[in-house]
Amino acid sequence: MFKPIIKPISQVKNLLYLVRRMSLLPANQSIEGPAITSIKAKVHREFPTATHFAIFNDSYKHKGHEGVASSPNKTESHIRIELVSDKFEGVKLPMRHRMIYKLIGDEMEQYHIHAVQLKTKTPEEIAKTIT
Repeated sequence: MFKPIIKPISQVKNLLYLVRRMSLLPANQSIEGPAITSIKAKVHREFPTATHFAIFNDSYKHKGHEGVASSPNKTESHIRIELVSDKFEGVKLPMRHRMIYKLIGDEMEQYHIHAVQLKTKTPEEIAKTIT
């Protein structure tokens, strides 16, 4: 006999609550603001073969800190980027970070980004940590 695949209403309500909750993130946790949107586009353009790219808005962790209180940008002041790319092969960590800072320098200046935390790895380096 055919059984329709229908989720119990409680699961649907939980899913709707989660989706609604995600869309209600405070601006200082969102990754949809103008600075982060611009950075995402640049990273995708410069590292099209990246095997992993994630960007996080950590501004909420610094709410109330003196530097943020006086900053014109309180919603995208602290970001964290994780990037795995073969473009980092043979490139030492400081140079990898310079590559990213050069790429996003305009956004840092235009949007008054106070801090950027970077994790830059090669696919081979990631493979070593997994095994």
